Amino acid sequence: MSFLRARYSRRLTVLAAGFVAAVCALSCGRVRTRPVTQQVVVLGFDGCDPTLAAKWMAEGKLPNLAQLAKTGTFETLGTTNPPESPVAWATFATGLNPGGTDIFDFLKRDPKTYLPELALVSRQKPKFLFGWLPIKGPKVTNERDGVPFYESVADAGYKTTVLRMPLEFPPHKVPGGKLLAGLSVPDVRGTWGTFFYFGSELTPWDVGDTEFGGKLVRLELHGHHARAEVEGPVDPTSDEYKRICVPIEFDETPENNSVTIHLGGHDETLQEGDWSHWFHVKFRINAFLSVSAICKFYVLEVSPDLRVYMSPLDIDPESPVLPVSYPANYSAELAKKIGPFKTLGWWHDTWALNEEKIDEGVFLEDLFDTMKTLENITLDELENDPPSLMVSIFTSTDSVSHMFFRLIDPQHPRYDPVLAAKYGDAILRVYEQMDKVVGEVEENMKPGATLIIVSDHGFHSWRKGFNTNTWLVKNGYMVLKNPNAEEKSYNLEELFGQGSFFPNVDWSHTRAYALGLGQIYLNERGREAHGIVNPGPEADRLAEEIRQKLLAYRDPDTNQPVLEDVYLGKEIFHGPHMDDAPDLQLDFQIDYRTSWQTSLGAIPAGIVEANMKKWSGDHCASDPKDTGGVFFSNRKLATSPPSIMDIAPTVLDLLGATPTPHYDGRPLKFSADLSH
Repeated sequence: MSFLRARYSRRLTVLAAGFVAAVCALSCGRVRTRPVTQQVVVLGFDGCDPTLAAKWMAEGKLPNLAQLAKTGTFETLGTTNPPESPVAWATFATGLNPGGTDIFDFLKRDPKTYLPELALVSRQKPKFLFGWLPIKGPKVTNERDGVPFYESVADAGYKTTVLRMPLEFPPHKVPGGKLLAGLSVPDVRGTWGTFFYFGSELTPWDVGDTEFGGKLVRLELHGHHARAEVEGPVDPTSDEYKRICVPIEFDETPENNSVTIHLGGHDETLQEGDWSHWFHVKFRINAFLSVSAICKFYVLEVSPDLRVYMSPLDIDPESPVLPVSYPANYSAELAKKIGPFKTLGWWHDTWALNEEKIDEGVFLEDLFDTMKTLENITLDELENDPPSLMVSIFTSTDSVSHMFFRLIDPQHPRYDPVLAAKYGDAILRVYEQMDKVVGEVEENMKPGATLIIVSDHGFHSWRKGFNTNTWLVKNGYMVLKNPNAEEKSYNLEELFGQGSFFPNVDWSHTRAYALGLGQIYLNERGREAHGIVNPGPEADRLAEEIRQKLLAYRDPDTNQPVLEDVYLGKEIFHGPHMDDAPDLQLDFQIDYRTSWQTSLGAIPAGIVEANMKKWSGDHCASDPKDTGGVFFSNRKLATSPPSIMDIAPTVLDLLGATPTPHYDGRPLKFSADLSH
């Protein structure tokens, strides 16, 4: 699914180099900005839960947040339906509901093919003459609609800095300011973070793609030497789906418990339990074109088996294949200042822990190191180049909650008392680091600045998965060509390779299908390619019938309801993008969520199944009524309750910038004087 453009090397023609320079001149241009006489700082902590925050504030473990709650404001922040990160952050940025942003889920479906697509970006492949001369670059489009508030602030002449902003790939312009993109930036493979696991213990049957985001590579040791390949981006010059590879070699020294890794002309010797420095890797497309990436390694074991983890192939910030910042050279400037850093939108490697190829300690070590990187960038910008508006989004609070909720929930199927004794404080530790960041930011803000802290949603334990398409089949809404066929499991590579999807579905008799994390679509005539449900009264009756049956469904193990509510799309969404909206939105009871395999298009045998993954906390298909985020401010809020839709118009109102013509939110009002 590669949609990455190969970067022109220094050996490109003078004409191509001139074109790149012209583009850079346009994108990197500076404009005159107003003096920084007032300041608004917005910190986002993805997935920060108000219940956990309140508990730990009361216990004295989050002193800076507790002080804000005492002298300023702490409230639950209303979120979107569904309370998914891309959906909620799109609303945060634009002040619009999902019908206005066109972001309803991580995925969207093409009704003409029933194939899934990433909802956040669209892409068109580059074109080459004779298979090597680029004549047309790829087109990558940011699919989030609406005008982000930080763009409006920058357009009004206020100096603006935005760090790790979700749904900013490719980045929007913030004239006179800086923007570093976050969630939605891919790796050079065009995925959201494919990790690599090299192991001599793997059999030929073990190798290949994991369910979510991993590549398993078998090492065959000859003496103490092994050679393998790293699969990079899809070759854009080929009509076939094949990836460009580079060789990687390992030389182990068992007596020293070390291994030397050779990749991309770089060598590093590591002990068992060591992290490497960043490796720079070039994937050569042809004599003129290459793609630059960075990665690092962790040595899990040297002997008796050689086992090595490799991080995803991040876009090199010093030489990005596509811009990950505005201006385009901002990422390179940062890399020169602080060294190489992750550019991948999915910042923390939840996939490797979920597939149990790294352990909790390795995951947390990398998470805290990555979190520290953004902390340092944020503080450096506030201290040395202070803007009128600073927005900085941390995602560590979300990632740690996804992976460690099982260790604070003794009823979870993957609860482990031994691991709980060792890592049961992992979520708290990240919240404590968040609290530390808040305190340091307060110290570096300008006097009189307004501080707003938000999260996009809260969190719940996820004990059981619901196979939505299986439910549709068993209730006669989806019909299979061969009901007795053994259903295979799917993985992400197959999902986005799109060789086949729903291959066993008989569309001529199917009235509804599920895709994504909580959405059901009717197979509507005139809209879907093989639609059989007439729009209007027939579709309305069918949607209501499915809703009532889902609400009546009970977990066969407990006889408890699985769904908290089921909404018709037209009840909760409005705006210009209703054609993309789901017909029904499923909001699950706490402890339930759409199963992994449903989101990948599979139809397993059972309807409800235990969640046996380490990914044990969630929010994506919860009801927003009990999945709100946090709202803190150093000023007392005069209007209540706040919603994530209110942040965009509130910031514009605080700075006196002209708002865009329409918001679904409203400006929040604060007391006249700062209270903290």
